[in-house]
Amino acid sequence: MNIQVQVCGLIIMLFLFVFYKSSNTLKLYTEKVFHQAMYTSMLCLSLDILSVVVIQYRSALPILFVEAICKLYIITLVWVSMYAFVYVLTDLFSEERHIRWSRIIKGIVLAQSILVYILPIGIFAEGRVVYTYGDAVLAVYGSVAVYILATLVTIGVRFKVLNKRRAAAVALWMLVYICAAIIQFMNNELLLVGFASAIGLLILFVVMENPEANLDRRIGCFNAYALSEYIGKLLEKKKSFSVMEVSFKDLEYLEEHGVFVDQVLRNVVALSSRDTKGKVFKDINSNIVVITENDLVLQNAAESILSNFAEDNLLRKNIKIIILRDGMSFPNMDEMSRFFTFLRQSYSKELDGILLADDTMIAKYMEKYIVEEKIDAALKEDRVEVFFQPIYSNAEESFTSAEALVRIREVDGSLMSPGAFIPVAESNGQIVELGERVFELVCKFIKEQDMDALGLHYIEVNLSVIQCQMTNLAEQLIAIAEKYQVNPAQINLEITETGSISARNVLLRNMENLIAYGFSFSLDDFGKGESNLMYVVEMPVSIVKLDYDMSKAYFNTERAKHVLKAVVGMAHGMKLKLVAEGIETIEELEGMHQEGIDYIQGYYYSRPIPEVEFIEFVKQQNG
Repeated sequence: MNIQVQVCGLIIMLFLFVFYKSSNTLKLYTEKVFHQAMYTSMLCLSLDILSVVVIQYRSALPILFVEAICKLYIITLVWVSMYAFVYVLTDLFSEERHIRWSRIIKGIVLAQSILVYILPIGIFAEGRVVYTYGDAVLAVYGSVAVYILATLVTIGVRFKVLNKRRAAAVALWMLVYICAAIIQFMNNELLLVGFASAIGLLILFVVMENPEANLDRRIGCFNAYALSEYIGKLLEKKKSFSVMEVSFKDLEYLEEHGVFVDQVLRNVVALSSRDTKGKVFKDINSNIVVITENDLVLQNAAESILSNFAEDNLLRKNIKIIILRDGMSFPNMDEMSRFFTFLRQSYSKELDGILLADDTMIAKYMEKYIVEEKIDAALKEDRVEVFFQPIYSNAEESFTSAEALVRIREVDGSLMSPGAFIPVAESNGQIVELGERVFELVCKFIKEQDMDALGLHYIEVNLSVIQCQMTNLAEQLIAIAEKYQVNPAQINLEITETGSISARNVLLRNMENLIAYGFSFSLDDFGKGESNLMYVVEMPVSIVKLDYDMSKAYFNTERAKHVLKAVVGMAHGMKLKLVAEGIETIEELEGMHQEGIDYIQGYYYSRPIPEVEFIEFVKQQNG
């Protein structure tokens, strides 16, 4: 009998079945659809073999029985091709919608199956050449062609939104199916169509549904890809779940001190599995993530893990455990992972034991996340602006400079509070791009305006701490200045004491290059924090800006008055100019003028104002 190829296909399917059932899987919906396709393919191959057998012995069997078996076989070909189409659709619909659509499609296939069973079928058998023909077979060919075509068209049209691996695997399956049908049509002795379904399922298994691909064998749990898939399905189903993340501060440091990290992680996995009965994963950062429906078992597991490492001071100091009661608070695993990172950075002191993430922490993170998104959008959509705060020169009795301050315009036209976005930008590095944008806008302003006609000598631009730590800062700023062909003498760069402390050598090299090019520097916020007079000595600045609090303190205590007088004498002795910030009243103005302060900046004269208002202000005030 001509059943060797079909038997090989059935052996392949049985092998997949046994392997699948003996493996630890995530029980995802796509796995369920794959199972149905696998069972259907096994039935198809079994009926293929059985149809050849009954045809071989048809003389001893009732003809209706033989025809029934042959029809059942060709009907399963329709069901197999249908499952390829249904499997692709798992990426296009939610589980609930996919179930509804698959039921509709299966209803259609059931109707087609009944039609095929009613239609007449012919049987040809001569030696090893065995096949069926007739209206029933033609109906099957037409139905199979429709589902194959629907599958390939769906992959082609919706490829961008489909899982690329799934789409490629199913497309390859369909091509194998088509090639097998063509070969069998040209050579009836080769019964390959049923075998092609086995090859197609094998391709799906290797590319998409292999449980081994979701496992981290080294640690003994699911891997990061499986974690993303599992979280995605839970969120899609809106199924409540809790998450625990177990992380270690520095795995390399632990290894350097003789800790066998893999064994430590395996212990965490074993304890988590034992105490929670949940799914355990290792993410891309080698953190252990546990997912269950009950946060109480997570707390018990966390205490068990800490107890396990209680006598090892090195591990106990490095381990951090965070429990998120409601995983539905985040749209995907990436966002949840960023939240855990945020907690490790923002609540490091609280992470000596177990940190329970509450609604306040989530709200704080969401606020930061929203601000980050707004900053990115503002940079992309050109909604970053510069406001100018005029600076008055006591010597020239006019406004001779201004400080450029970054502002972000909301989509609705309102302004975002600098106190809301600047700390976030400084913490995540966005301040670098904001700083470059402000510098470029200032260069554009200088190029477009007649600074001399306005009575302006220079514009002050703040450099963030992160910018001060950049080795290529000078090259970047010089390149922008040359792009707009501005006179560098018309730009004064502000640095803070914090910036000079953290990267003094890098900053000094940048300052030397920028000063050689023609820029000048001022030291901002002098008198704030850990003030050190040596900063003024070491840094090649030409202006020192007194901090707001120092200016205010002058009017509150005698000691502050003596300090400010000493600073004025020191600065003028070093040929430095002084700016008093935060001047808001006539009394403050007269006090600073009396002490010989060179420049006044504050709300007494003007708040920071947009470019157009600033130009009009300077024209009116400077005559």
